[in-house]
Amino acid sequence: MDELIYSEIKQRWQAHSKLPKYRVLYDLLREMVLSGLLVGGAVLPPSRSLAKQLKISRNTVNQSYEMLQSDGFLRSQQGSGVFVSEDVVDAQLISAEIEGEGEGDTPDISPRVREWVSVRRRHGRVVNAQPFSTGQPALDEFPFDIWARLLSRRWRLSGQALAVSEDASGYLLLRQHLAAYLQTSRGVKCSPEQIMIVSGAQQGLDLIARVLWSEGARVLVEDPAFPGMDGVIRGSGAELVSAPVDQDGILIEGFDNIKSYMVTPSRNYPLGVTMSLARRLNLLKEARRQQAWIVEDDFDSEFRFDGPPLSSLQGLDRDGRVIYVGTFSRIIFPALRLGYLVLPQKLVEPFRVAKSYIDGHASIVHQAALADFFEEGYFSSHIRRMKKLYQERRGYLIERLEAELSEFVKILPADGGLHLCVVFKVDIDDVAFAAQLEKDGVTLRPLSPFYRCVAPLRGMVMGFAGFDREKTDAALQIVKKNLSKLPEFTSIS
Repeated sequence: MDELIYSEIKQRWQAHSKLPKYRVLYDLLREMVLSGLLVGGAVLPPSRSLAKQLKISRNTVNQSYEMLQSDGFLRSQQGSGVFVSEDVVDAQLISAEIEGEGEGDTPDISPRVREWVSVRRRHGRVVNAQPFSTGQPALDEFPFDIWARLLSRRWRLSGQALAVSEDASGYLLLRQHLAAYLQTSRGVKCSPEQIMIVSGAQQGLDLIARVLWSEGARVLVEDPAFPGMDGVIRGSGAELVSAPVDQDGILIEGFDNIKSYMVTPSRNYPLGVTMSLARRLNLLKEARRQQAWIVEDDFDSEFRFDGPPLSSLQGLDRDGRVIYVGTFSRIIFPALRLGYLVLPQKLVEPFRVAKSYIDGHASIVHQAALADFFEEGYFSSHIRRMKKLYQERRGYLIERLEAELSEFVKILPADGGLHLCVVFKVDIDDVAFAAQLEKDGVTLRPLSPFYRCVAPLRGMVMGFAGFDREKTDAALQIVKKNLSKLPEFTSIS
């Protein structure tokens, strides 16, 4: 038995050499017991012999033995030595049963999470710093020195006060600044009381699902649309209803028994289409008729480059049916994880109670620092600088696309946002093409997976905000090289 133990431990010793030696020996012997290699009643080598074989100190072996005895894996008998405890038989059986279940078996998870996993597998999650990743702002242009100073000052001057529980709706001073900003920039009509700070827009959407939708509730969504909505809706047990989008926005005629409309009036994602005023007014009218809620996701609305800023759908609402969703991830930085909801007055209390049960509130110190970012004028100046920079980067990408890829793609018109949408001039597999580009260091989201029921366009969604001219040029050459290789384009190139 001693030779077997020596042999097994020596084989496994080197793989664990970075840990303290007593811990390595403890882990190895414990695993040998649980796996059944050492059965109950088996005698272990004397500490002196094992130490000699492993070229470690006797104290190290004794320390490992003592830990295993303390955990119940070993027992000692004076004059007879150290034995594997007979009590480990049950542990060995349990370990064998668990191992027999296998890693590949489907776990017993809730329908909500099962749906999330399904959506993620279909769409993936592209978050990196490669061109042309979407959702990547120009982080090198953010004033992190100022942000660090504001955070430090908040902790220094009011850390203890910020450490205590705060209203689930969020830090009041931030909500006051946000109410004023939204009124001026987006025509949103609200008081600070109607604003709820959340940990990103995605949490806001999940909160809406929990508060408003019962099993089987019909939720109408644009087709195509941001895939994150699919997971929220289907994961809640609601029924996702797809409605097509044309050049004037979503087409809602012919859909009845709708509980909620989830729309992006300022800019459809990914197509960039803006909902016309006539469609907005018709949507409000239809929501009133069906006694339905409207969820207005207003992402990227700060960055409109062609024409004057558009007012929000919420600003046109006279019945208190619109829930406005916004985020700071594109303006500040994604890891901040702060977004907000603007709620109709009658929903303020139920949302506040629901959020208090879910997570209380988002980071108060970050909310307080962001309030200072507003108050000291950094927020407005940062948006002005970023709008100018992003307009230049957008213009440059359009210029280079027309110069380098015009034979392959057509650029879809859009008046703003931080990405461009292009469609291929011939029918190719955009998913396979995007996968190939990823191997070459270029991230493009294929367009077709954003569609559910409508016949999909095939193309690419190209983020430009985080990439300078040099990176853009280099990435476009890789895209062009790969397009030129495709059989569908050989007659063109």
